[in-house]
Amino acid sequence: MPAATRQGDNCTGHDACPPVPLVEYSGDVNINGRGAGRLGDHYASHGCVAHPGHSDYIAAGSSTVNINGRPAGRVGDSVSIGGAVQDGSGNVFIGG
Repeated sequence: MPAATRQGDNCTGHDACPPVPLVEYSGDVNINGRGAGRLGDHYASHGCVAHPGHSDYIAAGSSTVNINGRPAGRVGDSVSIGGAVQDGSGNVFIGG
């Protein structure tokens, strides 16, 4: 099962853009004391030569676990413009 992603966990980055942290997350569901990442939650704004300033978001999530009515984000789930969720909890795993 993939690890749950949380506030401050990075995506992999894409093209020439570097990994950046998750800055949008649940305000009332915490995983290891950090807000839980969900489908549609955004990463920090960033840019690179291929993609001037933009903000990616979690584009896929669990089919069986919802947080605030939205699929839970997990390591390996896709990110909107490319790449994937890279970091997550060391002891909370989410199926589906």
